[in-house]
Amino acid sequence: MPFIEPNAAHSDHYMRIPEPMIFDLMRPLGARRGEMEMNALADADARSGDLSWAPELEYAFDDGFALEIELPFENAALSKYKFGLQKTLETDLERGMINGWQSILYKDHGSKYISADVTYIHALRWNARWSSVSLLGLRMHHLNAKPRTDPLLNNSVFYDVSTRLTLGLELNHEVQSGGRWRYRATPQVHYDLTQFYTAQLGWALSNLDGPKKEASVFSMRLIRVF
Repeated sequence: MPFIEPNAAHSDHYMRIPEPMIFDLMRPLGARRGEMEMNALADADARSGDLSWAPELEYAFDDGFALEIELPFENAALSKYKFGLQKTLETDLERGMINGWQSILYKDHGSKYISADVTYIHALRWNARWSSVSLLGLRMHHLNAKPRTDPLLNNSVFYDVSTRLTLGLELNHEVQSGGRWRYRATPQVHYDLTQFYTAQLGWALSNLDGPKKEASVFSMRLIRVF
């Protein structure tokens, strides 16, 4: 019996463009009503040994619409509550293109602070093996205190080795006030374990925790679709 590729880690339903590992989507663009996914991302700092991890639940409540609930942890302590909404916009199969947007609301655990991301999504299938996903948006910190807005830019490029195996490179950028640039670069491997489970592995260089603190980070995401 031939292996049927799952949609556990795709950015869209139509062209099967892979999904970024770090800044992931809330189900693929073009999601159909009733789809559900559970996944968890874990980041281990190679220097300090600190572990960041976050279980997520994603659900398409209507065609083209999906929501997400996520609980980020720092080691054993809950750090935030995250709530997200995503909508599919234009799809152009002839040009291999699909667009959408997503918005994420963050509530710090143990404080009053609320922050938000708003990003535009552009996914492109170049040919049978190469594809890319770009997200451009804003991160608004402490909306209910002293707000600050930072531009976000996330770019990923993927190469499909086979039906099960994909190689990728994901670049996450933030530009803080004063022009300080923070980044994360994550080469990654996606592998479909079964028709319901996908594993993603990566090793990143990142200074997202501070411009003078470049970290080496091992990452893993396990995805289950229903």
